[in-house]
Amino acid sequence: MDHTATIPKPTETSNVFKISATGVAKRLLLVVGLLFCLHSTGVVLESILEYESRVTRIIVRYFDLNGEENVPAFFSSVILLAAACLLLLIYRTSKYTGRHKGNGYWLALAVIFVFMAVDESVQIHEHIAEFVRPQLTSDLNGLLHWAWVVPYTLVVAGVVAVFFRWVLLLPATTRNLFFLSGGMFVLGALGFEFIEGYLFKHYGLDHIYNRIMYTLEELLEMTAVILFIYALLQYLAKLKLSVSLIEGKDASG
Repeated sequence: MDHTATIPKPTETSNVFKISATGVAKRLLLVVGLLFCLHSTGVVLESILEYESRVTRIIVRYFDLNGEENVPAFFSSVILLAAACLLLLIYRTSKYTGRHKGNGYWLALAVIFVFMAVDESVQIHEHIAEFVRPQLTSDLNGLLHWAWVVPYTLVVAGVVAVFFRWVLLLPATTRNLFFLSGGMFVLGALGFEFIEGYLFKHYGLDHIYNRIMYTLEELLEMTAVILFIYALLQYLAKLKLSVSLIEGKDASG
């Protein structure tokens, strides 16, 4: 079923711009597929064929899924911010319609997603790791090599504890999609990091094993966020949200 949210213009003819939850998700997944193809091309050229060229360097520099300040990192930040904006929109809608109790949770989630987008962009967790790593008595044979996983695991556990009961009160479809997307994201962002730390310690970052693992990790994270965006758009469609574009000051303040 195609869930849509409509945004009518404030005119008598009321031209309607429709946003399809399914359509948005498909287009975002198409971008992920394109990024994966370009990344895989770079891996094959550099690690398997060992083909050194300017083209290889460009593809690896700008499309490596594990890279920083490149296209996949930018895309990840954008979809995280998009999710934050949708959460804020639901918060505002719930606030004025009273359709759902505990609407403050939507705002809290929006703040969390803004932080995640910033972290993805500026690598806050790497700076946290610099402080945490000296405090660890052991890296558990590499499992805790990426030391930021320790405080982030504790934070995730706290977030789950705080939000769990609220999520259970959401409509069944939204609830299930939240659990699925959240589980996928945590598995990729945290679960795979333990394995990658072990592989890094024993084989190095550029070993094919590590490249496969972080490729799967990034694909899982991106797919999870897109699934979450789909769930939010679907929820907005059920609220029958109507947004009007007006000139001048916002009448609602």
